[in-house]
Amino acid sequence: MNRNTARAAVAATIVTLGLAACGPGDPSPSPSSTPSATPTHAASPTATATTTTTTTTTTTTAAGGCPIWSDESIAGGLAAIDFNRFAGICVGMNYPEAGAASNMDIAGVAACPWVAELANDSAGLYVTALSSYDDPGASINFFHMIWMNDPATASSYEMPGTKEGITIGSTLAQLQAAYPSATHHAIDDMSRGPRDEWVVLGPDGNEYIFDVIDGLVSELNWGQLQPTGIQGEYCAL
Repeated sequence: MNRNTARAAVAATIVTLGLAACGPGDPSPSPSSTPSATPTHAASPTATATTTTTTTTTTTTAAGGCPIWSDESIAGGLAAIDFNRFAGICVGMNYPEAGAASNMDIAGVAACPWVAELANDSAGLYVTALSSYDDPGASINFFHMIWMNDPATASSYEMPGTKEGITIGSTLAQLQAAYPSATHHAIDDMSRGPRDEWVVLGPDGNEYIFDVIDGLVSELNWGQLQPTGIQGEYCAL
């Protein structure tokens, strides 16, 4: 896969990926029923004979304040990841709303209906949205992105990232420079073993949680999460 193929996979937003059976534990903290951040939206100017109206694509929003993900917004510099969203899919959306926002069919994995796959790549990039075990698909609580290869190889691909440029393969030094307030948490994960996580608090109770292995970001969870870190498998044997 080359950089253009990876960008196309992210721009498409949803590609179905089959996962295995589900594991114990509820991956979703208390859901937020409303998208947590509203992008800036300039007021419409009053047209006159001598005035030209210019539309800023990066601030175009759908109902609820979630940005519209399109070729124009990508070209305008809209990052694929923000504290409350992946592309045009926001925390608080249900599966039908997320499908409408991405122009794709979004549904939970048959064995784990609280997990919906938003992107996959043959090279090993996976992005999912997670809702509640008790009411799968009713409200997206957070997102998960993981690279199933050595993070050192991720720089060869055009990964989705935050507006500060942090993504899988970024160094710990780059993460700390982008987010000076990031706090470190050493997690003793019973299902996955020890994990080094860096937590960045965002608006409206949303946050980033970066897993770091050997000085490189290997995994990212974001949305409505606990400020003490995250652990466990979301849909696994």
